[in-house]
Amino acid sequence: MMIRIKSLIILSALSLWSIQVLGFYSFPESHASTQSYPFIASTRGSFDLADGTNIQQENLPSALNILNNDNCPGELTIYVHGVWASEQEAEEQTERVFLSLLNTDYDIPVIGFSWDSNTAKNPTGWNLAKVIANQNGQNLANFILEFKNQCPNDDLRIIAHSLGSKVVLSAIQSLYEIGITNADNIVKSVHLLGAAVDDEQVSLDKLQECVNINDPPLPCSGEAIESVVSNFYNFYDSEDNMLAFEEVLFDATPWNWFDDNFLSVTYPSPYLMTETDNPLGAYGKQSEINTPENYQDYNVTAYIGNEPDSDKVNGCDLEVNLRNYGWLIDYYYCTITKTGDNHFGYMGYRSETNPQTIEDTGAIELVAEQWRNEIN
Repeated sequence: MMIRIKSLIILSALSLWSIQVLGFYSFPESHASTQSYPFIASTRGSFDLADGTNIQQENLPSALNILNNDNCPGELTIYVHGVWASEQEAEEQTERVFLSLLNTDYDIPVIGFSWDSNTAKNPTGWNLAKVIANQNGQNLANFILEFKNQCPNDDLRIIAHSLGSKVVLSAIQSLYEIGITNADNIVKSVHLLGAAVDDEQVSLDKLQECVNINDPPLPCSGEAIESVVSNFYNFYDSEDNMLAFEEVLFDATPWNWFDDNFLSVTYPSPYLMTETDNPLGAYGKQSEINTPENYQDYNVTAYIGNEPDSDKVNGCDLEVNLRNYGWLIDYYYCTITKTGDNHFGYMGYRSETNPQTIEDTGAIELVAEQWRNEIN
């Protein structure tokens, strides 16, 4: 006998927002390695985590100052983390991106852009994080311009994960609004990994429709992408447990009253429970919209392994508590059981035996391949 819990029905009987962590998920206390990657540009402390207001203007050091180098590196990557990452987690993810690139023999410096994403893990905190991400776009744009002013001939590349995609799209809009074009050679490439933004955000049309779903207002990004970025890639994963609908099948052996010892649970992702449209990072762009010629969607589900612990800290990256489905007891189950499940796997996976090395480069393998294959 197979028991299928229809989550949408159950959710109607539950107080949705009484569930912690924006839905059903439980995160480990920390996703930080014991060694921090040193190249970080941080705007943390610039925003009030309780209400999202800008409390101070952050003056970031230059990229060369962060790299502790007077010479231009020739090529630089900026990595922007997603929602609810602590300062230590931002450092860990930045280091993991660097190590994954290094594993593909792409040896360039990576600077992490660390922002106030660690709001409360509830619907209010999610909404505040979106506001803070949007406003950090100007900070990132200023950082980019300063680097290109110092190193005009260098290739600047950006990788953004999850809600970090909103930071990047806001930065691109800021550059567009001051007249930056491809001729200025400012941004060589952008890669979005599991973007937690609306699937219409990259549209060339319906510009005002995007304004209505962003706070502060942010037009659809198609025109800015077309003008500012040479090569724009969106990596999506239709199995991503933070973004897409998910069916979990797990061993229910402890309960002998299941004849075949399996339970199947279908549930919406945290993103789908809070937003009114699909995320760009789950299914790619909305089919009805027009996008720039330099925009490309890639399904990277196959690159995201079923390893549940990407950073090798505290076990499973994404757990679900079945009490939140109406069970009478707490039962935590790791939702990462198959290829594509792990929202934190895009950046690669640390080695079990030596966490300072990479055993699987995740989607970064394809990032490096596309950089090598770029024509312009």
